Amino acid sequence: MASSTPPLRPGSPARSAGSRNLTLACCLLLLLAWGLPAVAPAAPANPPHAPSSVYGAAPTLKPGAITVHPYGQMQQSDSLDDYDTAPAASIADPLEPWNRFWFHFNDIFYLYIAKPAYNAWVFITPRQIRSGLKNFFSNALFPMRFVNNILQFRFMEAGVEFGRFFINTTTSLGFADVARGKKTIVPVDPSGEDFGQTLGRWGIGHGFYVVWPFIGPSSARDTIGRVGDCFTDPFFYVYPWELATSSELALRFNALGDVLPLYEDLNSAAVDPYIAMREAYINFRNSQVRH
Repeated sequence: MASSTPPLRPGSPARSAGSRNLTLACCLLLLLAWGLPAVAPAAPANPPHAPSSVYGAAPTLKPGAITVHPYGQMQQSDSLDDYDTAPAASIADPLEPWNRFWFHFNDIFYLYIAKPAYNAWVFITPRQIRSGLKNFFSNALFPMRFVNNILQFRFMEAGVEFGRFFINTTTSLGFADVARGKKTIVPVDPSGEDFGQTLGRWGIGHGFYVVWPFIGPSSARDTIGRVGDCFTDPFFYVYPWELATSSELALRFNALGDVLPLYEDLNSAAVDPYIAMREAYINFRNSQVRH
């Protein structure tokens, strides 16, 4: 589940009101790709086209929970539909009315706006191009993973990240995962390291649960982590800011196929999809921090 906010450059020249409205509309359409781990039906052990171009084996939770897969994807277990009998929240949820409102808002937005738009993109764009753009974007976010591995004193993992980045960049500018399948000295987290995970490894708890419009589930800790991730996101330093923002959001939109199955599967797998989402997200983030 890699996660950062769109880069905003302070001190940008003034723009007309019409330009600002157009930029905001584009941002709202594409921001939904942020930070949401996808829940997909059970998949074969060796899928023909693994969604991640950077990571290898994934950590797993206890049976009956969630299995983490590349690109922040989560595979539901057979017992995911038992959430209605599971204990209540594993995280404080004092903003539940707010969170439920935005959960249902995101649900409608994903199913009736984002899904048709992404299906049209898939229809007109060859799979090789979409895969290459995914690889390029994952490779471009190397600084975020590398720096957070250093901050967590995971120097071997940082070395693996650097090696893969070097190989993929020098051979294909990151559009092909040349380093895929290469044996590494240590396994790395399949969705990469972010500042929210770093704060968790430093002993900082989730705080409270929060759902953001378009972005989706988060916590107080992970919200702060997203702000920190801006400074390791290379797009943050691209000028002008309009180019940086539109480029990153377009690349995230290209990876939307890893997000769209989320609501459909949870809606059919649990009596209360909101609770299922909350528990799946917290389990997923806890697994990332532990591993």
